[in-house]
Amino acid sequence: MKKHFFFLLAIFSMMQGFAQSDSVRIIDIDKTIQEIKNDTTIHMVEKAKEQGGGYRHAYIKDKELKRTTVYHRDQNTDKSVEWYFSNGQLIYSEQIWTIIKSQKIVDDEKFYLADGHLFAWIKMNGKYVDKDSKQFKGFEDGLEGYIIKLKEDAK
Repeated sequence: MKKHFFFLLAIFSMMQGFAQSDSVRIIDIDKTIQEIKNDTTIHMVEKAKEQGGGYRHAYIKDKELKRTTVYHRDQNTDKSVEWYFSNGQLIYSEQIWTIIKSQKIVDDEKFYLADGHLFAWIKMNGKYVDKDSKQFKGFEDGLEGYIIKLKEDAK
């Protein structure tokens, strides 16, 4: 019985360690995002502009893409998406969709990446998407090509 208890305790401790390391990585990425937002040496370049007020901006420092923002307004919804880069790699993305009339947020998703891989996807109300789900894996599979497109569009 003691062996089973210690075995379960060891597994639980390992799982807590994995969750803790994700939490630490998220905190580190959030700090990097704030540093990028506060960096006055990063230059904004307008890459596209829509008649309805939509836009796509790239934020560049020393020829390196640091951030891309996209804003689009359709009939009912404001859609805002941001991507953040560090050392040439995507580290974070967030999309927020807001109903124009009520200003109610109907979609708020955060994506955290490390070494080019998605490790956390947080939906509204702080709910994590399961890393083993088809949705998570499918999204991660599509990221590499999209990251290349973001970098190319920023040039």
